[in-house]
Amino acid sequence: MSEIFVFDSAAYDPDVAFARYCDLYARGADVERTDAPFYARVRSWRLERTIVFAREYGGIRHRRRERVESDGFDHFVLSHVIGGELFAGPDGHAMTIRPGESVLLDTCEPSETGADGVVQITVSLARDAVRAAVGDVQGLHGYRIGEREGGLLAAFLRALVEQMPHLPFAAHSTITRTLIDLLSVAVSPLGSGARAEFYRLEHVRFETVRRLIEANIGVADFSVQHITQATGISRAGLYRLFESSGGVNRFIQQCRLQQLRERLDNRVFDSLSLAELAPTLGFADESHASRLFKQAFGIPPGAYRAISIRGAQDPAVEMMARRWNSSLTELR
Repeated sequence: MSEIFVFDSAAYDPDVAFARYCDLYARGADVERTDAPFYARVRSWRLERTIVFAREYGGIRHRRRERVESDGFDHFVLSHVIGGELFAGPDGHAMTIRPGESVLLDTCEPSETGADGVVQITVSLARDAVRAAVGDVQGLHGYRIGEREGGLLAAFLRALVEQMPHLPFAAHSTITRTLIDLLSVAVSPLGSGARAEFYRLEHVRFETVRRLIEANIGVADFSVQHITQATGISRAGLYRLFESSGGVNRFIQQCRLQQLRERLDNRVFDSLSLAELAPTLGFADESHASRLFKQAFGIPPGAYRAISIRGAQDPAVEMMARRWNSSLTELR
């Protein structure tokens, strides 16, 4: 299990609680008050290129308009309603999502969500994962999944949230594959077709290579040749798989940076300096790791670790948002 953050508006003075919630969501949406009383409780976890949220909130509306062009988001958000009602959909065309129903929203398109009071599960899914489920993602923005069609998916999501605190990391890939399969059933109950099967195989190949890279993250000279030898995937095939990630070498670098960030967030590694951590993750040296980390996350690793330590002692919205934003980079 990899928890990202826990937010509860009740932990703040009523006069500042809404402002802190806006700070948390600042990168992803403009947040507005409604006439209903404001409250928000959010807990989130990171799976394999998937983020899961258990959310309860009321008195607020989220809007994504101009920021769609600038925030770099490129994934889908699946929202399943457990209790209350969610008002969600394309910007200007939102609809009421009732208990048992779900809705898919494309972060590359303007949207709005809000509620006077709702209990829901939200899942942020990489675009290629949704493509693996349904084949063609065109027309999915604002797609409503009915209670009957999405019954299996809904049951899985509820069980997943209950078990998230106890799941071992090794189970993440299986869970993500199951989620893709159940989303396929919910959106295309009569079968997703040959295109989806093609993308599903591509997704499996991508995740196979990704896990191989992570298993060899400390090998400084790990390269495309090692991957082709271990998997049998050609160089051309690897290029196609990782084209959207900037290429295989770029993806390897991103994996190293993500694991460095996780170690800086993990108090178990506090006794190890950056000079000691860098070689274990395949970086040439401390300077190399520091330069790339600042380019990726906008802050030097030493400063990031200091904020993380303070956040563990006194959780702050700044650290919650930083962890969340870092996790979102894995969805591209």
